[in-house]
Amino acid sequence: MVLELASLVVALDVLLAWVQEDPKRWPRRLTHAVTEPVLRPIRVICRGLPTGDWDISPLLLIVCLTTVKLVMQ
Repeated sequence: MVLELASLVVALDVLLAWVQEDPKRWPRRLTHAVTEPVLRPIRVICRGLPTGDWDISPLLLIVCLTTVKLVMQ
């Protein structure tokens, strides 16, 4: 349940980033505050990947959360 909620918050933050770019405005302020501490280290790790301007860290986080959920079953 917690892993599914975390995945949902990450996906919601990504969707809100498309609509509302400023992470200091509500409701993105909440989702950004929850996801950014986890996404920041992933971004550092992914810095060397040839992804162009795409930020794939939310996708990698969702994949990791899903993998942990499947392993725990």
